[in-house]
Amino acid sequence: MPERLLFTPLSLREVRLRNRIVVPPMHQYSPVKGFPTDWHLINAGTFAAGGAGLVIIESTKVERRGCGTVGDLGISGTTPSSSR
Repeated sequence: MPERLLFTPLSLREVRLRNRIVVPPMHQYSPVKGFPTDWHLINAGTFAAGGAGLVIIESTKVERRGCGTVGDLGISGTTPSSSR
């Protein structure tokens, strides 16, 4: 039986993934004032603990003007602790 490539390691430059299972970014629209919450940690952690080789959280906007909706993640402005 041929080896199944899905479960073999993959190297991307200096990063080595334990398998080729990739969870794509999914817009969940659940940040608080643009910042990720514990929900994001649990959601992404579930995929990682389940064995995915790479988990991509979701797109993150570097400036508020780049956000398409009020539920987009962003890394501009105030710190998470001061925005809650």
